[in-house]
Parts: sequence; C-alpha cells; structure tokens
Amino acid sequence: MPVPPRAALGRDDQLDRLPASVDVLIIGGGITGVGVALDAASRDATVALVERDDLASGTSSRSSRLVHGGARYLATGDVAMVAEGVRERDRLRRMAPHLVLPLPFVIPSDSVADLALLRAGMTIYDALAAGRGVATHRRLDAAEVLAAAPGLATGFRRGGVRYWDCRTDDARLTLEVARAAAAEGAVLATHTEVTELRRAGGRVVGAELRDRIDGSVRSIAARWTVSASGVWAGDVRRLEDPHDLDLEVLPARGVHLVFARSELPVNSAIVLPSVSGDDRRLFAIPWGEQVYVGTTDDLHDVDLDHPSVVPTDAAYVLAATNAAFGTALTAEDAVGAWAGLRPLLAATGGAATADLSRRHTIVEGPDGLVTITGGKLTTFRRMAADVVDRLAAREGWPARSTTARTMLGSSGPVGEGRAHLRAAASRDPRTRAVPRVWLDGLHHRHGDRAAEVLAACADRGELEPLVSGLPYLRGEVRWAARHELVGRLDDLLQRRLRVSTRHRAAGGAEPIGWAADVLADELGWAPERREQEVARYLDAVRHERGPVPLTT
Repeated sequence: MPVPPRAALGRDDQLDRLPASVDVLIIGGGITGVGVALDAASRDATVALVERDDLASGTSSRSSRLVHGGARYLATGDVAMVAEGVRERDRLRRMAPHLVLPLPFVIPSDSVADLALLRAGMTIYDALAAGRGVATHRRLDAAEVLAAAPGLATGFRRGGVRYWDCRTDDARLTLEVARAAAAEGAVLATHTEVTELRRAGGRVVGAELRDRIDGSVRSIAARWTVSASGVWAGDVRRLEDPHDLDLEVLPARGVHLVFARSELPVNSAIVLPSVSGDDRRLFAIPWGEQVYVGTTDDLHDVDLDHPSVVPTDAAYVLAATNAAFGTALTAEDAVGAWAGLRPLLAATGGAATADLSRRHTIVEGPDGLVTITGGKLTTFRRMAADVVDRLAAREGWPARSTTARTMLGSSGPVGEGRAHLRAAASRDPRTRAVPRVWLDGLHHRHGDRAAEVLAACADRGELEPLVSGLPYLRGEVRWAARHELVGRLDDLLQRRLRVSTRHRAAGGAEPIGWAADVLADELGWAPERREQEVARYLDAVRHERGPVPLTT
C-alpha cells in the first residue's frame, strides 16, 4: 500500500519494508535511480531501490546545481538536446517550484562580434523554449553588467547578454523525487550494496544485498533489475560478467570552489571565460552569503568512490575567477569546495570531454538487466520514462508515463508557499521572531512541509541556527533523522543541510557535536559509533576539499 506523502521516511522503516520479491529492482539512488523508481511505481509496478551510500551521495549532490536547457550545446548544433532540456526545465519548475527557482545569467562581452553571436544563440534558445522560458534574453550595456556583478573588473566593455535558467538544490531535489516514489509504494534502502547479481537460466533475477552499516545480508528477487549507477555502471555490469566491456563510461571530474560573497560581489549568475585556451566557460553563482564558481571537466586520475578537488582543478577555477574579478584569491580563501563525477559516454579517437556525449544511453542485456547512464540532472524524468517505457512494453503496464504531472513537495507557486509559511509563523508566538530569510530557506528546502518542520522545531525548542551565519535550524537535524532517510552524519551535513560546503570548519566543533548527539539519540548510536561518525564526516570533507583547508 502506498505510503502517505507526509509519513515518516526513516531508514530502518524502509529496510523493514524491503520485500523478498519485486517487479523492478533499481541499483543506484541518484536522481536517475529515484526517477525510475517513481515512474515504475506510478505505473503500479512493485519497486525496490538500493543505494550503497546515501541518496544523491555521488553525482547528484555534486553538480553545478542548475536546471537548464544547455545553451552551450547550440554551439555543437545539438538543437534536439537543447529543446529537450528546455522542455524538462519547464516541467521541473512546475513540479517543484520551491526547489527549481529562476536565476538570471549574465554573459559579459568585450567584442562586438562575440556579442552578436551571443545574441543570435540566445534568440534560438528563446525560440526553443517556445514561451516556456522564465523570460527572453536581453542585451545589457556595460553599466547593467556591472550592476549584476559589481566586483567584475574586465571583460564587459561591450556590455553583455542576460538570459534565464534555473537553480536548484540537487540533493534535495533527489530526496523529493524519492519521497514521491515512496508515496507510490516504492521501498528505498540506503547504505545497502549489491554484492552479487542472482541468475537463473541465463537471466538476471535479483541480487544479494549487504547492509553497509550493520553488516546484515539478504536476498531480493526481481523480474527486472535496472542499473542507474552513473559512473559505476560498468562496475555493476561486471558483477554479472567480470569481463564485460560493452559499456565504457568516462567519469569527468567537476570541481566548484565556494567563496564569501564579500570576496566576489555578484547579484546574478555570471558566465566567465576560462583562461586556459580550451574555450570553456565557468559560472559564478550567488548562494546566499556565498558564491560558488565552477566547473572543471577533468578526465585524469579520477577516484570513483572518493572524488577530490586537486590542485590543478583549483588552479583552473582560480585563474578564471581572478582574471574576471581582478582578485588574487587562492584556495586558502575558499570557505568550501566540492568535487563530483559526471558519467560521459566514451567516444573513439581520444575525444576531449567537450566532445563526449551528454546524452543518456540505455543498454539491455544480459536478459533481465537494463542499464541507463549518461544524461544530466535536468532530463532525469525523461531518462526514467525511457527506461520504464521499455519495461512496460514487455509487462503490459500503462504505456505512458504520468510523472510530468507529479508534484514534488510543493502544491503551488513559490510566492504562495512562502506567504503561507510566513503567516503560519506569525500566528505562533514561538516563531514570530524567526527572520524572513530563514523562513524562505526553510520553504526552499521543505516546500509544503515547511510549516510542519517549523512547528516541530518550535516544539523541541530548536529554532536557533545550527551553524552561525547559515540558515539551517537545529530542529531540522531531528526532522531529517525521522523523515529524510538519514543513516549517517555526513548524510545530514553534506546533503540534507549543505553545511560542509558553506563553512570553513564544515560546521564547527559544537554544531557538529550537537548534530551527532541528536542523531545518536534518534538512531540509537552507541558512544563509540557517535565518535566514529564525527571522524568519518570530517575525514570525508577534508579529503574532498583537497587544497581548500578545513579550519578546525
């Protein structure tokens, strides 16, 4: 029976509900995997999803956090890919208006010819949106560019162009899709790895599973197994056949550095040219009191399980940033950083990453196993529908996906949701003094549940910020433990609340310790487990940041 949308979503509860047999077993809890879970469950299939770490713990929490049409692909002539991107961007704005928010992008220009090309490209981009865009592009003069980026020092003599795409919190978008899948009856088992694919008569018929937290093992049977494991797609296929070479996925490392907004004053997202002669562009994106800049596109020396910012990546981002803003920033000036891996489909001839396909691909075989990889955050819903369409044709399930009409945690426009939350806060004497900016952040993270979260924080007397200077309430820690599939401390501080990338000390000793105490209380950790979780979290942040120091 489907779980009510507001029901608690605890990890132990989900493991207790894991059935012995399902129609579809999904391996991978990133945005594609939870999208497949939602689509299949909404067509009345029985569904289980297993993820060896946390939801969105790989690529889906380490992207550039944009929902976009991919304007840059116009330069390669891939109009169909851009058209799909703008369609899915518009759908996600309607499905999750609290999480997918319009964001202006400004491209400065020093050249009349370059400006003409930009305007031509943006005219095509607007036309492909066919009225579904936030607003059409507009030329800006030099003063208007400087108003959008007061810290900009060069590159805007001829003004520039402003266009619109959207920003999101990729990890929380993944969580909302997972929650919608659970509401349709899917079971989600995090920190649960596949150790073996089961076979019968030459067909994959399920998997052997191991809980990575308590070590327990179990089996699950499945009519279909879908691998949505991104850069690990080859590893999953090799569980069935150690010599499988049919699918080659190249993991490209994308790195972002985070700075205080006082260091890089911007009021819009700014598109910066690389200074490395590769014709790439980077984004400087405002994020509350921080700005993050990225991304790189590096194929070398990539650790799939533990991607890290490396000095050459940091230098690449810093060079573009300092050239554009006239600054002398170093890695030591960053308040945080993250490194993620994108699954690119291999091409022949040693192509550069810019030439590798960003499209998704579906590979069937051996019988019973379907693999999907590639693609991007914006188009996850279409990717999921493509997979489930294939299964539906064989199983007689409803032939058409209905997920484009699924609301992901918010039932109306963002303005209405924020107004409702402010009204609820003003009616409760305990919450009247909560600053509006905190309320807006609470709505961005929780959508229609924000008033319920706020009341829960007030009930426990946990309305103060978890970390000074960041808009996260202490009560959100307990809420996440009960309602958001948290199994480890880093699930909370890296993905449910983005503390690890927004604070020089990754939260600081007291907030980290307080959060660990709450999780220990809620999840039943022994004292030694609590200490291990703190050490594990800090080690993970330190490793991922690389040359960006973790201040303790």
